[in-house]
Amino acid sequence: MLAQWTPACCSRSAVGRQMMQCTGALFAVAQQAAAVEPVIAGFWQQGRDQSRHANAVFWTRMADDGLLDPGIDLARLIDTTSILGAAETYLLITRMTGWDLAAYQNWLADTSVRLSAPPHGSPAS
Repeated sequence: MLAQWTPACCSRSAVGRQMMQCTGALFAVAQQAAAVEPVIAGFWQQGRDQSRHANAVFWTRMADDGLLDPGIDLARLIDTTSILGAAETYLLITRMTGWDLAAYQNWLADTSVRLSAPPHGSPAS
């Protein structure tokens, strides 16, 4: 099963990398401005909501297509990958670790694959 869904996770992390490459610096400014500007804070939250919705659609369709183990906690997978792919997470990673975009992309893909893998002890693992 792993070979079937690994490319999807890698493609999503590549999109995340491209988005952060184009807008990462702008996100840093917007994050600071959101603390004092209600309009920016509203758009910042709207971006979070849309990102979480995209994760919900992606993982739900993966599950519906039989590409995830039926024992996976879909709600937790959606929540966790939404946090991982958030602009705030990217900004924190680059500040704390100094990772470049390639390291961020690899981490995002690897972590998504691990989170969506069959639970330990299941026949597919």
